[in-house]
Amino acid sequence: MNKTMKQYKGKVLKAMMMLLAVSFALAGTSTLSSCSSDDEPYFTVSEDDDPRILNTDLADSKIDRKTNYKMEIKVTPVHYTTVTWLLDGTQIYEGTTIDQTLPVGNHELKIVATTTKGKSTSRTLKVTVTPAADDPALGTNAIELWVAPGAETTIHKCKNLGTVTKVMVGGKEVDFEVLEEGTALKLAPTGLENGDYDITLVDGEGNQFFGGTIKVTTEPRPSMENTLWEGEFSVTWGTPFEALKDTFLSKVKAGTILRVYVDGNGQGTATTAWWNNILTGKGDPERNDFMVTGPATWEFELTDLSIQLLTEQNGFLLVGDGYTVKKVTIE
Repeated sequence: MNKTMKQYKGKVLKAMMMLLAVSFALAGTSTLSSCSSDDEPYFTVSEDDDPRILNTDLADSKIDRKTNYKMEIKVTPVHYTTVTWLLDGTQIYEGTTIDQTLPVGNHELKIVATTTKGKSTSRTLKVTVTPAADDPALGTNAIELWVAPGAETTIHKCKNLGTVTKVMVGGKEVDFEVLEEGTALKLAPTGLENGDYDITLVDGEGNQFFGGTIKVTTEPRPSMENTLWEGEFSVTWGTPFEALKDTFLSKVKAGTILRVYVDGNGQGTATTAWWNNILTGKGDPERNDFMVTGPATWEFELTDLSIQLLTEQNGFLLVGDGYTVKKVTIE
């Protein structure tokens, strides 16, 4: 009996030890599985798996030239996948996290995930990179960007030209001069045949900035004038030209070129309805009337002050005495 009991107890103890060993093994497996999941949530064991880009928030973006483009890509199988970044078809980076500046322009950014077995998948985004606020830029007046071969032209309404050390037209360095405190650029695109050429501005650090396109041609510059009024109207001190008094302001803005074609013998100028000069706001005798002694063209480049004066002082007139208005245009 005692012998039988001892054998029974031995079997029970052995069974309990086996159960305990299995429990420890299962606990260990669970722990290892948990650690793998926490540390490597996208871990897969096979390099034969198809690659996947797991990001769900990829979107087109817009940044300025000085702001880094930043993005992290999550892929699987993580240990067997390489991520490459192509900007307009050219590789610019390799790795899962990009953090760098991009050139100015409208770009196509392609993100490609490729496994060691040569399998790949990709995502394509649009990235717009704008000039920084302090980057140099040229005006866009089409007339100023139209020049005869070997001739000079001056481009107005530019900004931040103080940092420019070189100007390229069609990839060729040209002579230039910065004028009007960095707001105008005079250049001479010599040695170029008829054609359209990109202008590139280069600063002291070698950064390049697109400055638009200039047309080199033997053709005459096209007229950009828009006729607002044409006819004959005799201006006297008692009869100012009022045909555009109430409509002129709606057709112009700061930077508009106003031209008035006149003839006769007298004096006058363009004013607000209060008879104040549209450029200075001054009235007679400081109004600076033009003296008319035959056919003449008056030209005014309107400013923010001009728009303010025309708004506050009830519109546009041509005042004076002894001359005839032939035509009024804007450009």
